[in-house]
Amino acid sequence: MRRDKGKAMNDRKEHSKAKKNDAEFVGNAEDLTVIKDSDESVEVEVEEVEVEKQAEQEFRGLNERYLRVCADYDNFRRRSRLDKAASYQEGVIETIRQLMPVVDSVDCAIKAANNCQTVEAREFAEGVVLIAQQLDEAFGRLGVTEIDGVGSDFDPNVHQVVVHEEDEDEPANYVAEVYQKGYRKDDRVIRHSMVKVIN
Repeated sequence: MRRDKGKAMNDRKEHSKAKKNDAEFVGNAEDLTVIKDSDESVEVEVEEVEVEKQAEQEFRGLNERYLRVCADYDNFRRRSRLDKAASYQEGVIETIRQLMPVVDSVDCAIKAANNCQTVEAREFAEGVVLIAQQLDEAFGRLGVTEIDGVGSDFDPNVHQVVVHEEDEDEPANYVAEVYQKGYRKDDRVIRHSMVKVIN
């Protein structure tokens, strides 16, 4: 009986040890669960941070592309505006160049009209003078001006010398006569004036 008692006690001790071991195991299992949960939450946070970084990089890339497209469009508009203005200038200049023979003919008609003897011829000459005035007004509206002629200083940028003449009474590089009028638009010469210069 004593033996049974001792055996029962041993059984109880082993049982309590087993319980204690089970409790430790359960405690360790809970710790493992907490560790697993914290590892999973860290992994989730890392993934979220990576997704955020990727989204931010994508946003930056798209934003840079958007800014580049905006800058390209602004440059395109500026170039288009400049091209349009340059095309208009070229169109005006080319049109005036094509009209130069007509202007020369009108100038010759005015010079010839000064020698008119009859009333009818003088009336015709007055009409030609009015046409010349209309041409000058139209040129003025287009920004085309006549290059300075008689009495101005010779300027090789706008005058083409046809005749040189020596005259002590006149200042040097003086335009004495214009054989063909020259025209300019702003800073661009459409046609140089053909002149006689006193040296």
